[in-house]
Amino acid sequence: MRFSSPTSRPEDGLFLPEGAGPLIRCKVGYRALTVLAKQKDDSVAAPLFNVCIDGEIFARLGAKLARTDDGQELLRARPNLQSGAVNMATLHALPEGTLGHELARYYVDNGIKPFESPYPISNDVDYLAKRYRETHDIVHVLTGYGTDPVSELELQAFALGNLGLRQCIMIILFAAVTRADGLPPVRKYTDKLWAAYRRGRKCKDILGPHYERYWESTVEDVRQQLHLPPLVRAIA
Repeated sequence: MRFSSPTSRPEDGLFLPEGAGPLIRCKVGYRALTVLAKQKDDSVAAPLFNVCIDGEIFARLGAKLARTDDGQELLRARPNLQSGAVNMATLHALPEGTLGHELARYYVDNGIKPFESPYPISNDVDYLAKRYRETHDIVHVLTGYGTDPVSELELQAFALGNLGLRQCIMIILFAAVTRADGLPPVRKYTDKLWAAYRRGRKCKDILGPHYERYWESTVEDVRQQLHLPPLVRAIA
């Protein structure tokens, strides 16, 4: 399967030629990752990184979704969770413990806003790469992983176990080598990564649910539907 840039910024090396092979895609993907290390919401680097590294995997996930009625509906409707598409005030007004309320509180507590990914969607691969980024914060809420540097890597390990995305390996290795954001040596959190990976393996695909239908459901109910094992922390 061939992939080209869903969007590009050639002056920064963010451009994927039509029909680029694995080596070129890895090179462009690494360049996108270095940009994202400085600006995690970069609207060009983020979708380009996803397609460069995991285009085939998103294609397989799309084919899997297309085999179910709910998956077909998701791919047809292509709902989005970007800023402006979801009324955060409405979600915050929902009862405590519901997915909608807890997501809105997550944004307030962390002083952040939903991802913005303003690039054209031409196929299911583009959409699922975008959807993966947009649901990142929902997965934070469901899994219980925090937003500190080690917890963010735990979420990457969880997604690796759950979806098999190669980008997760790249991000974990990049962080271990660069020690970005004051990360401790990798040996200090290896056990946490393995635990998160195993947890992701046991959970249903996190990219499949139409989360917008579950705003009024409790977080615990959604966890149970996903067969998400509880987060267990070692006692210090």
